[in-house]
Amino acid sequence: RFPMPFFSESAREGIYFTTIIRDPFKRFLTYMRRARSEFNGNAGNAGSPFWAEFSGRQKIYAAENLNTRWLSGAVDEITTEHVNIAKCRLQLFDLVIADTLYTQATKQILCPLNNWTSGKHCSNDEKEVEHKSKSDKLEGTTPHFIGAWIERLRPSFEIYDYARLLSLKQLKQHGVKDLPEVSEVPSYLQTLARYTNMTVTDAHLQRIPRISLENEEIFHPPKEFCENMK
Repeated sequence: RFPMPFFSESAREGIYFTTIIRDPFKRFLTYMRRARSEFNGNAGNAGSPFWAEFSGRQKIYAAENLNTRWLSGAVDEITTEHVNIAKCRLQLFDLVIADTLYTQATKQILCPLNNWTSGKHCSNDEKEVEHKSKSDKLEGTTPHFIGAWIERLRPSFEIYDYARLLSLKQLKQHGVKDLPEVSEVPSYLQTLARYTNMTVTDAHLQRIPRISLENEEIFHPPKEFCENMK
């Protein structure tokens, strides 16, 4: 559904646009593991350079909110308009794959579509390998610091949750079976609960609705906004 003015309709039929959207906080943790030498493995210390960027002294994690920046083109401060741009562009993909639905989307849509029959994602003979949980580099870190980063990544949590909805809806439209049960709690709240000992209550879910297809219209960007982008 991407605008392709130099392609004929028949040529467009052979092109299938797909994107994978990852939980922004998991990406944050991946960065911490890779950049641990920059803060001597001690993220729990308030004086660690890893947290100093809040004061503008360093740019250790300049690519924060990558989901939102990549899809909207935002360079500096992220606004509501950037979030809406990102959502509108997500709508243009033929298939959006949320990381929690990656296995089902790959095996039941992408593999048949491309006639892939081998490899760990496509072969029916390959056994599922359970991934071992990696150590949490934020263990022992003051919840205040973690909460600040979670708040900073909030635009990307919103994009991620919207991608979760699109992904679930598209997989169902493709007839994908055996979809796993995924949490309807917004990822922003879920991450806060995990790292700051906050308990998610009905009051929270009244302000930020559950991520379910029943609430799909709430999360869509304004239709007129998307039309004006075309």
